[in-house]
Amino acid sequence: MKRVITGTVAVAAVAVTAAWIAHSQQAANGSTSALQPSGPLIARGYTEAPAGTVMIANDPNGGSVLKELRIKEGQAVKRNEIIAVMANYPAAEVGVKVAENNLLKAERTRDATLKGTRVIDLKLEEDALKSAIENNRLATMLRNRSGRPTEEKELEVWLAEQSLKNQRANLELNKRRLNIDLEQNAVDIVRLKAALDQQIRIREEALVRSPIDGVVTQINSRQGEMASGVGIAKVVDMKQLRVFATVDELHLPRLKVGAPVEVTFRGSPTVYKGKIAIDPMTVKREKRSEADLGVASVRQIEVEIQADDGVTFPEILGREARVTFL
Repeated sequence: MKRVITGTVAVAAVAVTAAWIAHSQQAANGSTSALQPSGPLIARGYTEAPAGTVMIANDPNGGSVLKELRIKEGQAVKRNEIIAVMANYPAAEVGVKVAENNLLKAERTRDATLKGTRVIDLKLEEDALKSAIENNRLATMLRNRSGRPTEEKELEVWLAEQSLKNQRANLELNKRRLNIDLEQNAVDIVRLKAALDQQIRIREEALVRSPIDGVVTQINSRQGEMASGVGIAKVVDMKQLRVFATVDELHLPRLKVGAPVEVTFRGSPTVYKGKIAIDPMTVKREKRSEADLGVASVRQIEVEIQADDGVTFPEILGREARVTFL
């Protein structure tokens, strides 16, 4: 009898336990569904442009002291616009001028002397040789008609041939010299162009340019000071402005790329249409006080939102926003 009673009590205990677990699961599911409203989800956020933000630093080869600062906070700058000049710029500029003058001198020598005066001189030598050949022919005809001794005639012929031979040799030698000088000048010009390019590069290293179109939002270095280790200035491309909203990870299933949202900013009633830009994968923890029902921390995700085509968010960084997920 005792064994029967004991078995009955055990069966009852198992049934009670199963019923309690099922009730707990239903309660948990009910609380989860209660935390997932079917209507719009509203969250707070702020404006930022991480993909369009650059911190501009100087090239160490251009000098460490800021000689000239050409920007101020809030100023719009264009891509490749010079925003600062470093201390090595004056010496680099002199180097460029010297290299330019050396190259110009070599080019003028080639055009004025090697292809000008020297070519004319060779042309005159060729004309002189042709005249000498014609004169020698005429002298030969006259010599044959004269009654002078044969030995004397032969001597004059030999002297005339030697003179023509020397003229031809001088002409060929001057031509070869001109070709050698032209080749050497061409080598010099290539070398001087490379030297000029190097000096221009050295000068460029002393110039700090903006790599993007944007707005100067922060200046870390001042004129006459050493360039800051974190960069001279921060430039932001406002066309890449985004709203980053913080949402409890509980709502992750409804946050899909392209899902529509509405954004309003503090101090303005204007509603801006937007959409979720990328899958919200960033998860962070935030501690809560003991007053929050004893919960120690909460897991949240950051949702990146971009404006719809044709819509532009106000170009202000860090502005508080109210995001409604539709």
